[in-house]
Amino acid sequence: MAKGGPKTLVVGTAGHIDHGKTSLVRALTGIDTDRLVEEKRRGITIELGFAAWEIAPGLSASIVDVPGHEGFVRTMVAGAAGLDLALLVVDVEEGVMPQTREHAHVCSLLGVTRGVVALTKIDRLAEDELEEAVELAIADAREGLAGTVFADAPIVPCSAHTGAGLDAVRAAIRAAARELPARSTRDRPILPIDRVFTIKGHGTVVTGTLLAGALRAGRDEAVAVIPAGPRREPISTRIRGLEVRGEAVTRAVAGARTAVNLAGVEASALARGDVVTLGDRVIAATVVHALLEHLPHAKESWRRDTSVELCAGTAHCVAWLDPLARLDGDGGLVEPAGPVTLLPGARGLVRVRLGAPLPCWAGQRLIIRSFEDARASEATRAHGHTIGGGVVLDPRPGAGRGQRPRWRALARGLMASDDAARIEALIADAGALGIAREALELRAGVTALDGALDSLVNRGVARRVAGRYLLTRVLTPVAAAAVEVVTRYHADNPVQPGVSRATVEGLIPGRVSPEVASAAIDVALAEGALVSVDDRGLLARPDHGPAGGFAPAVQRLLDVYERAGLSAPTIKDAAAAVGQSERAALEAIVVLQRAGALTRISNDLSMTTGIYEALVRDIQAHLVAHGRLDVQALKALTGLSRKFVVPLLELLDRQGITRREGDVRVPGPRARG
Repeated sequence: MAKGGPKTLVVGTAGHIDHGKTSLVRALTGIDTDRLVEEKRRGITIELGFAAWEIAPGLSASIVDVPGHEGFVRTMVAGAAGLDLALLVVDVEEGVMPQTREHAHVCSLLGVTRGVVALTKIDRLAEDELEEAVELAIADAREGLAGTVFADAPIVPCSAHTGAGLDAVRAAIRAAARELPARSTRDRPILPIDRVFTIKGHGTVVTGTLLAGALRAGRDEAVAVIPAGPRREPISTRIRGLEVRGEAVTRAVAGARTAVNLAGVEASALARGDVVTLGDRVIAATVVHALLEHLPHAKESWRRDTSVELCAGTAHCVAWLDPLARLDGDGGLVEPAGPVTLLPGARGLVRVRLGAPLPCWAGQRLIIRSFEDARASEATRAHGHTIGGGVVLDPRPGAGRGQRPRWRALARGLMASDDAARIEALIADAGALGIAREALELRAGVTALDGALDSLVNRGVARRVAGRYLLTRVLTPVAAAAVEVVTRYHADNPVQPGVSRATVEGLIPGRVSPEVASAAIDVALAEGALVSVDDRGLLARPDHGPAGGFAPAVQRLLDVYERAGLSAPTIKDAAAAVGQSERAALEAIVVLQRAGALTRISNDLSMTTGIYEALVRDIQAHLVAHGRLDVQALKALTGLSRKFVVPLLELLDRQGITRREGDVRVPGPRARG
């Protein structure tokens, strides 16, 4: 735990039936955790028991007393979820037994990192045989607990009946507690429910170990209960009150055994296995990807569709395993050449299909149990029926055939210890679709998510587009696709100056949102692969023509008319000069006329607007000097043939520059400009 200030932790008992767990808890705390009539009658713990314990000034604990009988291992797993420290109880005379080993493996697989072994019932030994019996029991424990969190744990002989060694047990627990890291209170709260009951005058109460974050009473912000099991929907509720170790509080923090009084929800609507949370940290999952360890004492290998029992938090269900890759000795994924089999003792990436929706989150610990009880080998029976466990890597991995290489690639990124690397891996996997912040919160399991995202954006690694995050490098192929769309448009429409942005966005292939397409176009514009043609926002390749100018095919035709001067070619001749069809040439002429670059004289004749305006000025000067203009005079003035002069005079009449009177033209209303 963090140094400085009060500390709180959850200590869980573990061990074989009738080795004295409950008696030891009673001796340490003064509290009897057997709370059911059936437990009193049978003399064994069959449900979870709880006790508050002030270990030392500033150091308090909630003790979870779990059942040791093999028929209640599910209950033991539920109680062990969220432990900071495990107190393994071993009868000095019986030694390490099957449930002792199973509980030890469960604690290890659930991520418990600190443990103490209490060697109980030493008062039953004769004084002259005590030392030797204890030495033998310690040696037996070291051998039987090898490969678990208790392998190097302190082993303390004690007696709950006489009190012998209890101070040493307390000292060992205090020492282990000082080595524990602090739990995060900044994360979203996660509280797996292990008990549900009703208190008269208060309503529904749930209890559990607050694994992360903090809960507050009386806040306006609602909490959610994520259900375990089929055909159930999340429940939105509010916290009416909180208790920690039997005392009313306004705030409960990670690591505390917590009772939550929920408003507006019936106890019948809730069950063990549900999770109280806030935000987008937990999901009712039906498929997860997990890093699992297959215990070496298991009987059978794991292959595709191996059926098992899955325990997650305080919930459990049937599940089917689909190994995707095994881990090598250094913890790296081995790319398989074919179907993957995980032998006993191996670790690997496994796709786990759940038989019912269960609350899951990134980093959640899982326990895998076998259904092969009746056919178990002696070795398997000796080590119980817990055959593996591990941690959820991705609580919402998605579906689809042929995705195994992609899933393995993503898993490599999610296995990184660096928060930013895990987030980057998820953003990269989302591709051009991008991924929402809510999905990142669920799948990355990162406490300081916003800070990590800001870092990626500020470094230019990622971009936020329409509320979704995608890697900047992902925009590169989308930008290239946008350039290809424009290129094809130029080929199909050579006379058009460009194509609208909306058209390009709609023609980019693949599952690309309009927002991502727009961002990719911005990249292409910034890199100079595309240019904006005019104030209408048309897009073009830079080699398609000068900015604000014409497409190459149009510009070449304009050059023909500029070189022709007054001797404007027909459409047929102009098309032949640039190697175009007459239809393409006519389309280009229309573009030039609309742009004001060409002036249409007749259906077949045009001249550049600059040359035409210079000619009009000459004609206006002639009219001022002579007062009239006829065909012969215009032929002499321009050097043009009659077939050109006649339609030219008709255009001058329409424009009001001349007015026809018989066979001559006189000044019109616009004769002086």
